[in-house]
Amino acid sequence: MKINSLVFVLFLSLSLSSQNFDSKWTVGLSLASAKYTDFQGKILGGSFVNQSPRINVSKYLLKGFIADVGLSTAIFDTQKYTTLDAVIRYDFRASSDNVVPYLLIGGSVVSAIKSTPTLNFGVGNTFWLKPNYGVNLQLIYKYSEAKFESQYSHFYPSIGLVYSLEPRNMNPRIWDRKH
Repeated sequence: MKINSLVFVLFLSLSLSSQNFDSKWTVGLSLASAKYTDFQGKILGGSFVNQSPRINVSKYLLKGFIADVGLSTAIFDTQKYTTLDAVIRYDFRASSDNVVPYLLIGGSVVSAIKSTPTLNFGVGNTFWLKPNYGVNLQLIYKYSEAKFESQYSHFYPSIGLVYSLEPRNMNPRIWDRKH
């Protein structure tokens, strides 16, 4: 209940628009999953945990660095798995482009059998298809220390839509770029 309240307050308190130097906020809705090895799956009750939906909010900070917070939970799955993620992304200063690749590092709290912290590393790409809509692909590796017996390290892929309230410039000109 506390997590649902946090997400509700977060959405009410943010002014959302496209993400770059001038417009700093984005919001996304994704399908995600946690993928464990077959050995880990036997212990945890399954090697694949569907996450739907994954909600994330991102804020452009400076010089290609973006702060991103995401929340997802297993709704139609037999396993309990909820994750609250916080990462810093670096987009190679491509925030104004129509194709925006990035690297990320951060952490999560995964609530399954018990709450467990993870260290996250990953890659992703946002493809802006329309001035207000983009598709985001992301792959995270969630590293969990061996001392946490309730959670194993695993991959966490996602695919989703990114929405921008303020349209992006899909055909930027050289004089539109900030150097």
